[in-house]
Amino acid sequence: MFRIGDFSRIARVSCRLLRHYDELGLLKPARVEAGTGYRYYSAAQLPRLNRILVLRELGLSLEQIARTLRDDLPAAELRGMLLMRRAETEQAIEAESQRLRQIESRIAQIEAEGRLAADDVIVRGEPARRVLSLRQTVGSFAEGVRILGELVETAPLPGQLVAIAHAAEFEPEGIDVEFGFFAEARSTTLRLADGRVLEPRDLPAVESLATCVRVGPPQQAHLTTARIGQFIEANGYRINGPNREVFLQRPTRGRMDDAVVEMQFPVERASRK
Repeated sequence: MFRIGDFSRIARVSCRLLRHYDELGLLKPARVEAGTGYRYYSAAQLPRLNRILVLRELGLSLEQIARTLRDDLPAAELRGMLLMRRAETEQAIEAESQRLRQIESRIAQIEAEGRLAADDVIVRGEPARRVLSLRQTVGSFAEGVRILGELVETAPLPGQLVAIAHAAEFEPEGIDVEFGFFAEARSTTLRLADGRVLEPRDLPAVESLATCVRVGPPQQAHLTTARIGQFIEANGYRINGPNREVFLQRPTRGRMDDAVVEMQFPVERASRK
């Protein structure tokens, strides 16, 4: 048996925390000395303490911890909970990194005000194209980037990768987007390993596309769309349909910065008032 101070040194937790868990009924001392009230703990209590600490770090409430302890979850299930928590944390870190990169890029645009040139924007036509694609609503910009990376890995088709934003306005969440590949006219349905299906469809011809090539991370896409926007306004056009991103050079796994992307906006001449 160990007095509480010695047990805290062995377990590497504070006496204050041990007393707190005692008060909550999560970890009672193995023995309490009647005359002095000294708490004594056993090394056999370390596994239960470790479970409490793990469950607390996994974000469970005290009530949930007590219930889980009663169920006596095996280590394998705790490991599974840890892996889920790790995945959630990694996603949160990636989302925060994306947000910081976006802020940095916006500051760069502010610093470049008045110097954004639109002389690399061109207008051209686009013939009708067959595309193998799937359309879905993604929860965030970061999720869309992740799906693009997965498609590159799971569907190694020869055609150019394309993303089409179908919403009439920009949305940072709940984004209606179509992902796919330009394909040959005879191409048919393709089922991916994860069960998702790329369906063939024909994109109609576009008479006029305002286009500009972006090189670099997707968080800087707004610098390119700003140049396109300046060109559209200065030359009497207006946007007329969903914008596309066509990957002239595909990203490598986990490195969207490697991509070379042509940003495309269908346009038509604005009516004069």
